Amino acid sequence: MKPVAPIPLSAIWAGVVGATAIGLVLRAVFVGGQSLGYEEVFTASVVWHSSISAVWSGVKATESTPPLYYLLTWLGVKLTASHTALALRAVSLVAGSVTVPVSFFAVRSFVGDRLALVVAWLCAISPLLVFYSIYARSYALLVLVATLSVWAVGALLERASATRWALWGLTAAACLWTHYFGAFLVIAEILLLFFKLPGERRKLLLSVAAVAVVSAPLWPLLLSQSGASERTSYIAAIPLATRLEAIVRQFAMGTNVPAAWLEGAGIALVAAATLFAALRTYRRPATQALGALALIGAGLPIISALAGIEDYLLPRNILGAWICVAPLAAYGLTRLRSIPLLAYSAICIVTVVAVESNWRYQGSTDWRGASALVQTRARGEPIAVMPGLQVVVAALYLHRGQLVAPVRSADLWVMVEPVRGAGERALNPVPDPPLTALWGPQFRPAGEIDYRGFRLIHLRAASPSFVLPAPSANGPLSSPSAFVLAP
Repeated sequence: MKPVAPIPLSAIWAGVVGATAIGLVLRAVFVGGQSLGYEEVFTASVVWHSSISAVWSGVKATESTPPLYYLLTWLGVKLTASHTALALRAVSLVAGSVTVPVSFFAVRSFVGDRLALVVAWLCAISPLLVFYSIYARSYALLVLVATLSVWAVGALLERASATRWALWGLTAAACLWTHYFGAFLVIAEILLLFFKLPGERRKLLLSVAAVAVVSAPLWPLLLSQSGASERTSYIAAIPLATRLEAIVRQFAMGTNVPAAWLEGAGIALVAAATLFAALRTYRRPATQALGALALIGAGLPIISALAGIEDYLLPRNILGAWICVAPLAAYGLTRLRSIPLLAYSAICIVTVVAVESNWRYQGSTDWRGASALVQTRARGEPIAVMPGLQVVVAALYLHRGQLVAPVRSADLWVMVEPVRGAGERALNPVPDPPLTALWGPQFRPAGEIDYRGFRLIHLRAASPSFVLPAPSANGPLSSPSAFVLAP
């Protein structure tokens, strides 16, 4: 996979800078436009604490991942004195943008300058990586630290030195402090270094011991978080076959492509390119090294899920393996005079713009805009949120707390979030929310505002009636499908 003719240094730097600039633009344009989503609100609740110890306690109480991302975001929020969506997503934006040039250097020693430039380009335009670069969670940071660790491994394979061992240990520890699934990639790197550098095994052992010491504070945190099964129980509820399919779909084309033909074309190009490269180059040391990292780093959690040992498998949890697979895709896409690469690039850019600029396909619904609308009308009246899970998002934008006891009111506003039905790609309004079943026949529709798929329904009773905090918990429905915010 090494190029035959060298690329001029000026062209290399121009390519890296160009890819980085385009990657930054694709991310920065959209980073502050969307409302915070459900998971991002929990990030906000953690990083808006006043001290590092409070952040640590918040991660322990509400999260299922390590604290590095939250600590960095807390620092950024403190330095900027801002609680905006942009401030919360700044670490992801920086991490996602920096990953573009880092990805070039990470795979350069494995595949050479030409393919490394293509990998940087794929990193810049990847719909999946763009999505997580504007998402206030730890996944963009996971991709960055995983890429840095692969860079350190490549450097060690070129020439082992004390400095390079220290750098690998630092990046490996960063993987563990960012996401627990980073441990699978670190294990893969340890095994690769063990077999590739037999004369350096003592230094490898010392580096692993140092990583273990640095990561020791994570053990009690992990034990505490693993006991809160409700944080991850939703994962096993998704059929494993669906999640395995999602790995291929999302790595190739992101989380929600507007059109089936667009997604199909992108997946076909990447799948064919990767398979071609694997069959064509499987004997080459670079393919074997990167393939081993990908197979172990992503394969171990897949095997664990298939065997029913521990099943926390989601495509985003194995994002650290992206940098190990990308060179194979890059090799295949540059065949046939790079026509497949041009086609895939066009598909990715169209997908990113179509998804991130259209509320129907974005990752989060516009709670910010919907809340602003309903707030001007429900000044002293309770507001119900459907589904109830989203009450934390509505509470943030409405600046209200949850209702804790029944309240009498003749008026009630209901915010019904749009949904994606089975097999649907676009958000659509909920056609028949169970209003009567939840609040009784005394509350009748008195008006409605439709906003970006939201149904903001005004209910009115002939006389003041009781409104329950979670009506379906005590009504005919089996579980709370709505929660009410206090006036």
